[in-house]
Amino acid sequence: MLFALIPILFMRIHSIYSNIRTIDDCQLLIVGGTTSALGAALSASKILNTRTCLLEPTDWVGGQLTAELLSAPDFAYHTIKDKDTNFTLDVGAIDGQLDNQNLLFAHMLNVLGDTGRCWVSPKCSIPQLFHSQVVLPVISNVRIFYNTVIKRVAKDVTGRRIIQVDAIQRTTNLTSPHCRFLSEELSDWYSSDDTTWFNKTQLSFRNVSFVIEGTSWGEVLVLSNASYIQGLMEQFDGDTSGVGNSTCGQSFTFDFLEQLRETPVDELPNPLPEPTGGANYSFESLTWERIWTYRRVNTSAPDSNTIAVHDLTIQNWAGGNDYRNQYFFLSPSDTRHQRDIDQWQGGLNLDAIKNAERLAYGYHYWYRKNAPTQWTNRTVLIRSVSAAGTCHGLAKMPYLRESRRSIGYQNFLMNITTISGHARDLHGYIFDDRLCVGAYNVDIHSMGQCTYPSYMHENYPILPYYIPLRAMTNRDVDNLIVIGKTMAQTFLVNSATRLHPVEFSIGQAAGVVGTYAVQNSLQSVAEMLEEQHIKRVQTIVKQFTPTSWTINGTRYPDD
Repeated sequence: MLFALIPILFMRIHSIYSNIRTIDDCQLLIVGGTTSALGAALSASKILNTRTCLLEPTDWVGGQLTAELLSAPDFAYHTIKDKDTNFTLDVGAIDGQLDNQNLLFAHMLNVLGDTGRCWVSPKCSIPQLFHSQVVLPVISNVRIFYNTVIKRVAKDVTGRRIIQVDAIQRTTNLTSPHCRFLSEELSDWYSSDDTTWFNKTQLSFRNVSFVIEGTSWGEVLVLSNASYIQGLMEQFDGDTSGVGNSTCGQSFTFDFLEQLRETPVDELPNPLPEPTGGANYSFESLTWERIWTYRRVNTSAPDSNTIAVHDLTIQNWAGGNDYRNQYFFLSPSDTRHQRDIDQWQGGLNLDAIKNAERLAYGYHYWYRKNAPTQWTNRTVLIRSVSAAGTCHGLAKMPYLRESRRSIGYQNFLMNITTISGHARDLHGYIFDDRLCVGAYNVDIHSMGQCTYPSYMHENYPILPYYIPLRAMTNRDVDNLIVIGKTMAQTFLVNSATRLHPVEFSIGQAAGVVGTYAVQNSLQSVAEMLEEQHIKRVQTIVKQFTPTSWTINGTRYPDD
């Protein structure tokens, strides 16, 4: 009887492992396709070429700029003034100077230009065109594994180095593969089983030298058992994790596209019920028209104050589709449990995602219903794969303002004092290991049922600031480079570094860090803090993005 079972057992084992593909030549592995990951891939591929690989969870790489439908990037806009002297620093103007910009990012925005004449950004363009005409040409030489999510991580015997990353890639033969809402299909992404919608291939990336954490959700941090904090966790103990509220943070949004038609048109009925607890939409202090032009991406109008027929706009509005009632992430303990039982699905609150989708759809119908007379029944939600990337119209991925955040080397966290100060200070703290610059104000989209510490309500004059290599480290995993929203930073700092151009520049710098570490056979990111390495890394980074600020004609620091 036992011998009779052997062929059956062999067939079952073979069926489990026959669909595993091993990749052993990705020395630098970028996990995730955020705006920051895009920047990292572009700089790293210039140096390491085919030995750099990127795992993108959707079929549009670029995060905020593409899959999250927010191709109207935010730049610094604020000025700060010292009360005692009235000295004023125009941070927005400084950020806008050409010699302070990431030239590749500026070039990418200039390809399409300001097709929308929106008022939130100097460059507003159609997300699908930004992906197809801007991102794809510049990333053509990068090895990208599309429709791929990370599933597990293996480390060496020391527990301090990632040596293997397992992932799941999905393919489909369906003519309309993007018709389910994310809340409906997210668990399918992480399952290795074939389904009606997807065929799956298990990918095993081995002989990995360095990993860049470029996911939207900080998944590498969790799966590698690296120390992290989330939400309002600002302090941490010396043992495991943060201290504070891990279930409150920033609201998140499902963006979508709307178009203004020439004449009234019937709209399909809302297929979704109200979110749990209902909805409370508001124009806040603005008008219907002002919200329409806020993130408009295509128009024939001459300026941002005029509405024109066939306008196309991104809806991303705090009083509209910002979902504030539930936190996006599961608690750290529930997240660890999901990982430990090998049922990883991102550690996300699927109920929150579902309610955010319902809120977004409801906002469209509310906004349409409350249009001024001349625009009554003339706005439609674009349900098109060719335009929005999905046939239900909501973005492929939610627009997140935060992620899980690393605790850096020697417990480093970039804090608010390093980016704020008096106007007369001109700039933030100059780190010896600075790798790029950024500028944006503290911008918190609070959740409705959360209590925020009093210090978060204070005014912080945010200066042009610097981002150090230490913010890209983790105290537990030596070969992990954290970027964008997953950097070692406090909640407040994240609210000022989370915008498109800053994230892209962080990624560009991190791509250099990763390639330098691989080429020099380093064992940890922290080794680059040594003077002999950091000076060389900074010199290379300058080829991609500024590491100093030019303010009133002077470089700070003058290097």
